Amino acid sequence: MNLIETMSAEVEKATSAIVLLPAGSLEQHGSEAPLGCDGIIAEALCLRAGSLTSTAVLPTLYYGYSLCHTSFPGTFSLSEETYSKLLCEIISEAARNKFRQILILSGHGGNRKGAEKAISEAKGTISSRYMGYSQLPGVAEKEELLFGNSGYHITTSEVSMVWHLLSGSIPGVFTGSYPPAVKNISDLSPEQWRNAYPNGGVGANLSAVSVKKGKILFEFIADSLAETIQ
Repeated sequence: MNLIETMSAEVEKATSAIVLLPAGSLEQHGSEAPLGCDGIIAEALCLRAGSLTSTAVLPTLYYGYSLCHTSFPGTFSLSEETYSKLLCEIISEAARNKFRQILILSGHGGNRKGAEKAISEAKGTISSRYMGYSQLPGVAEKEELLFGNSGYHITTSEVSMVWHLLSGSIPGVFTGSYPPAVKNISDLSPEQWRNAYPNGGVGANLSAVSVKKGKILFEFIADSLAETIQ
């Protein structure tokens, strides 16, 4: 049940105890993937798993915490405080709408700290959980089997999945390899990130991008999410 396409009366009659919130970001993904890559994947996973399990799905939260990428055009980042407060209010609204559980499924690792703070502050209103989709059962192993070391940012797996979802083909040939992650990479300022990674990506071998493998991984993750919901 995709809530943005659902009538109010349908929600009142719904028996779904769980509501899914896809979370992503609007941030640079180099020349390999669109700015909304993280949210596009999270949204598609939630809608597919929601359809398989008759679970309600909230509109995707495309704005996330992406401060380190703000030296690149097109990146929009909320502060962690704003992000956490927004999620806290969404959790409260889910409770008011009689959902008993909310699962925040994120395609962007930078959202974790703010999400966990929101869950802590909303404790007692509703059962809440945050997961990156790579944390779902079996996903990390499947990703490694298909892509090996997928990288840190602008990964071969996410590029493969997003082009499977958007067009079914790769726009161009990706052959480059991004430099490895430096120590304490998450602490880099926007300027330091762009100086260290002028092309945006970290650690991935883009010659391994494959729409076919992206489809396989996407369907595996969606099935794992459906099983987790059930």
